[in-house]
Amino acid sequence: MSVQSILIIILAGLVLLLAALLFARIRRERRLSATFRGMPQEDFSEFLLTNSIRGSIVEVARKVSSLLIEAFGCERIVFLRKKRGTLELNYYHGITGFQRNDFRMRYSETLATRLRADFFPHRTDELAELLPKRLQENLARFGMDIYIPIFWRENLYGVYFIRSTAKTKSPAFVYMLASLAQSLSAAYHIKWHESKYESLRTSIEREKKPPLPANEREESVGKILRLVRNRRTETVVPGIVDALKEIMGVDRLVYSYASRIDNGSTILVQRGVTSPIPGPSVDVLNSIVARLDGREFAEVEALRDLSEEAQEWLEYVRDRGLKSTASFPLRPDRSGLLAWAGGGDAGQVVQQLRSFQSSAVELVENAESFEVIEELSYTDGLTGLANQRYFFKRLDEEVSRASRYQRNLALIMFDMDDLKCTNDTYGHLAGDALLSRMGEILKTSIRTIDIVARYGGDEFCAIMPEADEDTCIRFMERLKNRISREEFIVDGIDKPLHCTVSIGGAIFPHHAEDPKKLIFAADMALLKAKETGRNKSLIYSTAL
Repeated sequence: MSVQSILIIILAGLVLLLAALLFARIRRERRLSATFRGMPQEDFSEFLLTNSIRGSIVEVARKVSSLLIEAFGCERIVFLRKKRGTLELNYYHGITGFQRNDFRMRYSETLATRLRADFFPHRTDELAELLPKRLQENLARFGMDIYIPIFWRENLYGVYFIRSTAKTKSPAFVYMLASLAQSLSAAYHIKWHESKYESLRTSIEREKKPPLPANEREESVGKILRLVRNRRTETVVPGIVDALKEIMGVDRLVYSYASRIDNGSTILVQRGVTSPIPGPSVDVLNSIVARLDGREFAEVEALRDLSEEAQEWLEYVRDRGLKSTASFPLRPDRSGLLAWAGGGDAGQVVQQLRSFQSSAVELVENAESFEVIEELSYTDGLTGLANQRYFFKRLDEEVSRASRYQRNLALIMFDMDDLKCTNDTYGHLAGDALLSRMGEILKTSIRTIDIVARYGGDEFCAIMPEADEDTCIRFMERLKNRISREEFIVDGIDKPLHCTVSIGGAIFPHHAEDPKKLIFAADMALLKAKETGRNKSLIYSTAL
């Protein structure tokens, strides 16, 4: 056989190999698309609304099971719910001929630690050494080869075992299942907090040794009970201070504590003090608390040998006639300090104060937990920006504020040109990388008072309070130019990618006088920018 014949055979083999690889990729992409098509957008949207607004945990779990069956091709499902020291069968689908105890096991912290690693689906055999033999045999019998954990922070709520007809290793399957698991976990966590609220309310009502006479205690406890359902620290803490003033029987009370949100700052609440006291810095607050040296309380006059800044703040306290201080942290990792005047013997006042401290701490802990969950519900997971839900909420607020103070407000909407081309050429993961990087760019491109959000898909928006038409035009042009110059580095692609954006802007109240019309005006300007060439920015007045 000649060399030429050998080369032809090798070339033909390479062509066949490339054709096989191309065919495999086409099949993979079709399966990927089928996964997304299997979950209609309206169904998933309805599930999220049920979870976040109007659904009980039973309804949320039912919708999760429905999506697993209809969208993810899960022909067999078992859900084990954690109950005290065991995991017990709570739901099943597609299996017959078994006893409930076949899917029951004792709960262990080692298993919980493994399950709390992440929300992604994993192979069941990875748990082999942690599952009892009987459970392993039944999972294998029904071919349930994937598990999905349901947990939030330190709390494990249960675990799904499934068998699916979908391509279970595709990124779409993995990411969408993880999203579903996290949403259900949040629902269970909210239910858990609701139970803690009820327990807290009951414990307060059953307090056996009131530090105050019954009629005064009833009024004070009532103040705390009214806070049990409150989910915001900005109202919970002032409410606690009001209750403490009654419980302690003091005339004047000031409370300063370290903020959760703004690290390095403090918040101050005062009651019965006529002239305002500035909040101390965190360093000052910490130094005064440390100076108490673990004592129950100290006279303000006795707090000496502190920094000049701390002594200056204590001078404000002395000038308002406040005599005594005590450490009163509402969270174990952040300082809190009370200063008061009146109420009789300071030792007795502190005893009354301590009797309600655990209830106050739990109130703040629960309020902060709900705030964290709410923040997550307002955040787009891919870009780290605000999501559409938060955008609508803030646009309503900012338009109302602009109307009240007769000020301008700019709304900017833009989307990425040809993101579909990137997805088709390099895959959806490359497109996601571009979207994620876009979020980082936007965070560093706006003013501190602006609100930027992912509106949906490859479309973004920015609310710019107190921005007129000239300010809006300059910002749009600057943003367009920055993005067009940006090099997007994507793992697995040997050259940087580039993209451009089309932008539309509208001004309140010049172009529209309510939020919906403002969105319409900005969107029309965006559409005109895309129709007339892309990589372009237009204000509504010039887009008509």
